[in-house]
Amino acid sequence: MSTSTEVADDSCIRVDTDVVRGIEEPVPIKRRTSWKRPLRRFSALVGIIVIWWLASLFMSPQTLPGPFLVFTTMLDNLTEGDTYYQLAVTMGRVLGGMTIAMVMGLVIGLIMGLSAWGEDLLINVVLVGFSIPAVVFGILFILWFGLNDTAAILAVGVAATPAIAINIWQGTKAIDRDLMHMGKAFRFSQRSMLLKVVIPQLVPFVLAALRTALAISWKIVTVVELIGLSSGVGYMLHWWFGNFNMTQVLAWTLLFTITLLLIENIILKPIEKRLTRWRPHAAALEGTA
Repeated sequence: MSTSTEVADDSCIRVDTDVVRGIEEPVPIKRRTSWKRPLRRFSALVGIIVIWWLASLFMSPQTLPGPFLVFTTMLDNLTEGDTYYQLAVTMGRVLGGMTIAMVMGLVIGLIMGLSAWGEDLLINVVLVGFSIPAVVFGILFILWFGLNDTAAILAVGVAATPAIAINIWQGTKAIDRDLMHMGKAFRFSQRSMLLKVVIPQLVPFVLAALRTALAISWKIVTVVELIGLSSGVGYMLHWWFGNFNMTQVLAWTLLFTITLLLIENIILKPIEKRLTRWRPHAAALEGTA
């Protein structure tokens, strides 16, 4: 009778120890390199190309050339030095305008997110700027500054700023207030509060804003080049459109689409992975996806 009691007591003790060990020892996050997510993304692109190829079978090459013809045309263009020059000119304008948009959007978004007074003052200005078509900014800056790079860069910067400001504004409003109260309880300085509490939580929104700025800047600079400049990808699109050459139009479109994908996967994704590695939830999702 006494033995069974001791066994029962030992069992109880053993269970309690396991529970304690489970609490004290955190489960390590396994980061696995999964091939499923790249495969899904690649399969979606393949699906679009298949639909494009099927549609081209029912149309003339002058109306909708097939993907193989467009791809070989793009490769032929890449053998010419002028292609790299036109692409570099457009990328320079995009980077210049995007830098302006990121700086202005970050400042305006932080003011709106951290100050009710700033939000009331700037909200209508941002919304009005967001609703104006990009081509209007392009026309205005070309009329003010002439047909040059300055007009294109300023048009991109001003037109893309409202979208960036809205993204940063919403990100600032989503900051965990409990963490800010905890920082105040531990007597963090304003610099420590900004560097250790505010900025880490804003990083995903800043990266999202960066992607938005890149996409919008490409669209705006293409429009500006198309309507008034004599160089760049937009100018080449306009040139081949004037010659009714649909194959070249799609080849140039494919070229800067591939350029955007390379920037996303070679530059932005590694930066995002490094800056958000402190987020265990995101890391776990990345490993199990």
